[in-house]
Amino acid sequence: MIRTVDRYIARTAVLGTLLVWVSLTLLMAMFSLLTEFQKTAANYGTGDAFWFVVQTGPRLAYQIFPVSALLGSLLGIGSLASANELVAFRTAGVSRLRLASAAMAGALLISIPVMAIGEWIAPGAEQHARAVRWNEMSGQVLIGGPSGMWMRDGNDIVNIRRPLISVGRGEQSISFQDVEIYSFDGFSGLNKITRAKSAFFDSDHWTLQDVFEIRVDTESIVPASLPQAPWISDIKPDLLQSAVTRPPYLSLRVLWDQLEYLQRNGLDDRVYKSAFWAKIVYPFSIIALVMAGMPFLFSTSRHQNLGLRMSVGMTLGGLFMLVNTTAQSLAEAYLLPVALSTAFPSIILVTIAVMVLKRSV
Repeated sequence: MIRTVDRYIARTAVLGTLLVWVSLTLLMAMFSLLTEFQKTAANYGTGDAFWFVVQTGPRLAYQIFPVSALLGSLLGIGSLASANELVAFRTAGVSRLRLASAAMAGALLISIPVMAIGEWIAPGAEQHARAVRWNEMSGQVLIGGPSGMWMRDGNDIVNIRRPLISVGRGEQSISFQDVEIYSFDGFSGLNKITRAKSAFFDSDHWTLQDVFEIRVDTESIVPASLPQAPWISDIKPDLLQSAVTRPPYLSLRVLWDQLEYLQRNGLDDRVYKSAFWAKIVYPFSIIALVMAGMPFLFSTSRHQNLGLRMSVGMTLGGLFMLVNTTAQSLAEAYLLPVALSTAFPSIILVTIAVMVLKRSV
């Protein structure tokens, strides 16, 4: 009998979660589309904006799922509470913690394909969407992939192998590491290869640091090393930065690769470490939100309506996301243990929910 109840509760939570997840994803996509419409120009039209939102849809779906799991569980299980079915289960001897665990299991069942979307579909689609938007807005060709960002800059072909985001003065900034520039002289062919450890934009010009050049002509190949060198380029830094995929949108594999590179070179890895652990803790945040919503159903199950359940869910989800983001930001700013700071809100929320469910009569 218990297993039948578990399946019934889990199925109800799954149906409610799917309904809310699809609805919220479409709503967020509409808001994103309105934002993109504001950026439309001669080279970036309505069709381009629509296609950008379609490609970033998997990322939106992945981001919105934890709150959708909370709202969907409250909606689905709340309908059982309104029909007094939860009271019948309690009378039959099923504990509130067992009922809450069944709802949590249903939400976790959907989270498996959602995490697959976040790992294998969303990162590539996000990168392609940003590259296409750059191409349309700048009139330059940008190609993203495992070897970084490739673009044409006049007669040059530029490869930025590692566009990195770091924290400085309370704000995130973007730097470009391992830059290669292949310079061509019209139809004469390759005449110079430039490799730089990093590149940065200062006021109105680019500067390359730790530069190694190879000049090629018909008679010789001349190498040279420079501490820094100017980079004359038509690349617009603002648009180029908008083409860089943010750490939270990257896959675990890419984040791990970036962390290894940053640690090996003694660079700031806080933003990438925070994004890495946020991905690890993702399923636990779903558990925390679903479990935290259950006491509200059992406490006033006969008097709740749909509006109240949604209000409780949105308030709880909003507070959790706020606390979660604040904990990650504090860890980045004050060099706190990122893993603990990221997991701490979920641990506290689950602990409180379990204590309340156990003590309830």
